[in-house]
Amino acid sequence: MKKLGIMMVVLGLSFIIVDIILAIKSEYQYENEIQSYWNLADKSSTIEIKSKYINKFVIALENSNLQGKHSAIIFKTPDNSFDNNLTALKTLQTRLHEIQKMDINSFEYQIAIQQITEQEQGEAYQMLNVFQETWNKEHYFLIWSWIGAINAIACIIMIIFGAIIWIKNNY
Repeated sequence: MKKLGIMMVVLGLSFIIVDIILAIKSEYQYENEIQSYWNLADKSSTIEIKSKYINKFVIALENSNLQGKHSAIIFKTPDNSFDNNLTALKTLQTRLHEIQKMDINSFEYQIAIQQITEQEQGEAYQMLNVFQETWNKEHYFLIWSWIGAINAIACIIMIIFGAIIWIKNNY
């Protein structure tokens, strides 16, 4: 029984370490392949550069093969649909292209810039979350959202029971 306890502790710790490594890899991979373009667009102060990075962000999302997916397994809604959020992003992209054609000294241009900034700061977080959660669900299912939490809890329970078995059989 002592060996069973040791094995449970070692396996539980191993699974947690693997989960941590996968979480780090997942975050880096998504950031590197997709999210960095949004971050660069958000930091950009000119419409031309912002538009350039939004275009790259849209292309990266389109190439991610997530069409038809949701950031949920059970409670799928239009709001957690990858496709619907990509459509919303494309309206931002279109608006940026329209703004590029405006006179930068015009009142219309200033209002458009303000609207873009508000959109980036307001609804963007939810949209970006849908993209990342959908990507994580499809690429790293075992560490995604509540599945990852259940996985981590199961590992912790395995470690605790393994430690109890190990300790009880030590004496």
